[in-house]
Amino acid sequence: MNKEEKIRKWLAGELSETEKNKFELSSEFVEIKRLLEAVKSFKAPDYGIDTELNKLSKNIFHQQKTINFYKKISPLLKIAAILIFVIGTSLFSYKYFSKINIKGEWFAEQGEVYLPDSSLVILNSGSRLRYSIDNWANERNVQLEGEAFFKVKKGSLFNVSTENGTVEVLGTEFDVKDWGSYYEVTCYTGLVKVNTSEKSVLLKPNSVFRNIGENDTEYTISNQSEPTWLKGESTFKSVPLVYVFEELERQYETSVKTINVDLNQLFTGSFSHDNLELSIEAITIPINLDYKIKKNKNIITVEDK
Repeated sequence: MNKEEKIRKWLAGELSETEKNKFELSSEFVEIKRLLEAVKSFKAPDYGIDTELNKLSKNIFHQQKTINFYKKISPLLKIAAILIFVIGTSLFSYKYFSKINIKGEWFAEQGEVYLPDSSLVILNSGSRLRYSIDNWANERNVQLEGEAFFKVKKGSLFNVSTENGTVEVLGTEFDVKDWGSYYEVTCYTGLVKVNTSEKSVLLKPNSVFRNIGENDTEYTISNQSEPTWLKGESTFKSVPLVYVFEELERQYETSVKTINVDLNQLFTGSFSHDNLELSIEAITIPINLDYKIKKNKNIITVEDK
């Protein structure tokens, strides 16, 4: 089920209780709420947005008797429905909810983004980026949730801020990963400075800084020009199993349930992004685990043998 189908089914009350709860905890739902809060200030140069929204609202909601929406649909859902319709007509030229200019800021989820200095950012699944357009000259700061690869234009200087640290960059290529208590920065070219609440680390090419919980690790990798996820593969080196399963969930939009599994055990290996069954086997076989995949592939159960 793609994003638009999920949103339409959520609006129509056609999701199961489990699907509904999962959707309302997802990044898509977070962005719906964020868009709804900002929609009043959204302006598009080629559209009379306020007028069109009013027209769409009348056209859509005069047909409530033939559309299976909630009996008492709230104003929030009305706006969401209108957004879905507008998105479907390509008002947003990129993947919807992907790139939005709100009050002088750019917000992006997945895909490629060019910063005002022409530096390239590529976002991994489930990741978000935010920065100021109007004040970029004075506030060269990029806020990141999740993981992104940065290809910085030579001579450009800015910071990448996450919950767990800040990376200072100058004409370099690097990857930043911040998933809750899992923070990792990999430098591919040039130099990057990583600042956390506990320390500052200068990374050279093919070096990695990682913080998981209260444990810091620095190590080197083989000569690489970019992270493997850009080529459709997630790779791990001595990473607690819980984060491996979380990455699998993001890449395949699925849910992993475990039974009697030590999620703190360390995993070294990789899985591809184009075959769910092969990917779960790549994780479970090396550490002697069993798995079951439901027919709809929404839930994977993993247990100790």
